[in-house]
Amino acid sequence: MAKKPILTDDPMDGGDAAPVGATRPVTAPMPSEPTRPAQAPAFGRDASGHARPKTRILGYGAPATSDATQTDAPAVGWLVVIAGPGRGTSLALMSGMNGIGRGDDLQVQLDFGDDAISRDAHAYVTYDDAARRFFVSHGGKTNLVRLNDAAVLATEGLSHGDTLRIGATSLRFVALCGPDFDWSDP
Repeated sequence: MAKKPILTDDPMDGGDAAPVGATRPVTAPMPSEPTRPAQAPAFGRDASGHARPKTRILGYGAPATSDATQTDAPAVGWLVVIAGPGRGTSLALMSGMNGIGRGDDLQVQLDFGDDAISRDAHAYVTYDDAARRFFVSHGGKTNLVRLNDAAVLATEGLSHGDTLRIGATSLRFVALCGPDFDWSDP
């Protein structure tokens, strides 16, 4: 004896019976607006929309346009980041006053993500070509500048190999010019 299919009532069907296990095409309702994939956070922001520290790679891309950072004058020394964000980066010092901070208008730009460093001049390193000496002074900011772990509260002499610390960033001073050499020498 042949088996008869079992019939069920389907309310979506207007009461017609269909065999159990039979499939019917399912029509999904059309969305009112097209769905879009989840949007990634904006560049430079984390998933919650907060700003992330930005990394700047020096020496690539279009040259900077700031007159403060562009000069044909030769370097008189360098500050080298030895600890903290930007570790391994060397920054040239020119004759005269060199403002240090995160701002684009400064001669020594430390914009590697250390927010304890001010955008304005946080400190100054000055080369006095007449005296052939280097000096460091603070920029009057809340976070202290340290020279060899001592707070810089007034202008102090700066010697080859000294360490400056601003926020979480430590810099080693490397002198080129001084008593034995200056670009004004014949």
